[in-house]
Amino acid sequence: MKLYGSLASPYVARCWLTVAAKGGGADLEIYEDGIKSISYLGMSPIGKMPLLVDGSTSIPESAVICEYLDATLPGPALMPADAAGQARVRLLSRLTDIYVYPAVTALLRLPADGDSESVKAASTEALASLDYLEHFFADGGFAYGNALTLADATVHGSVSLARPMFAKHGVENILDGRPRLAAWWAAINDNETLKPALGEIQEAVAAFRKRRAEEATKKAAAE
Repeated sequence: MKLYGSLASPYVARCWLTVAAKGGGADLEIYEDGIKSISYLGMSPIGKMPLLVDGSTSIPESAVICEYLDATLPGPALMPADAAGQARVRLLSRLTDIYVYPAVTALLRLPADGDSESVKAASTEALASLDYLEHFFADGGFAYGNALTLADATVHGSVSLARPMFAKHGVENILDGRPRLAAWWAAINDNETLKPALGEIQEAVAAFRKRRAEEATKKAAAE
């Protein structure tokens, strides 16, 4: 079973954290010919990452990949056994995908010295999306219940992305006033099961940001 993509992408990272939570069972690779190659598009015409390939089965879209990984890999179940618990985990993942990521990405596109009204509007929307998570999060250090679920793997990438974006716009700690998210953030980053994968993700993100900064410097010098 192979997962194609870069850990600098929070969507790929989400799947890799799911693999870690299951105790392994899939390999991570960058697709050699690129995600717009004929061979890649033959497996997924969407042409995006991540993509999970398991034998003759090709699965795009991180949320679907995570549920497939949970269903097929050995290791602890990452969905609760009861319907209410399953709904809560899916809700947290859904809130992340349709509210948090779009709002944070909109803020990401705005320069720190951009139009103040645009920054304020984007910041307000992004902070509200984090409040949605805070409302539905559990107490005690996990997104739901007392063990890792798919919600933990999903939300981590969005908060990781949001923190530096808000810092760039003057909000030093987005977890202030959100005690459930704050407790979860501290606990999840210290989780022994996830630590190796989290370290790999941090390295990939740092390398990606370094490359982007170098590219921006070269572009500025050429202008």
